Amino acid sequence: MASNTGSSADTTSVADKLGANKNTNAIPQENPSVISSAGAIGKQFNPDGAIGQIGEKIGGPLSSQGVIGSQFDASKDGIAGHVERAVDGPRNPAGSDTK
Repeated sequence: MASNTGSSADTTSVADKLGANKNTNAIPQENPSVISSAGAIGKQFNPDGAIGQIGEKIGGPLSSQGVIGSQFDASKDGIAGHVERAVDGPRNPAGSDTK
C-alpha cells in the first residue's frame, strides 16, 4: 500500500495550477464557475445560502465555524477552499500559502 505523503500546500498548488487555466473567475471577470462560492450552485453552501443556513441553524459541527461546516468555507484550506481555487483560479488569498 502506498503512503500518502501529500500536504495541504501540495493540494493548494495543484488547485492553483488548475484554476489558473480556467476562464471563469468572479473577480475581476464577474463570471464565476457555477460551483464556486459566487456561482449559482456554490453560493447555496455559503452560511447565508439555502443549504448553508441549515448548518448554521443546527450549529455545532455543522455551523460555518464547526469541524464539518468549516470545510465548506471557500476562504479556508478545506474542501471548498481547494475547489474554489481549482474552478475559479487562485483568487482566494485566505486559502493561499501566503497567509
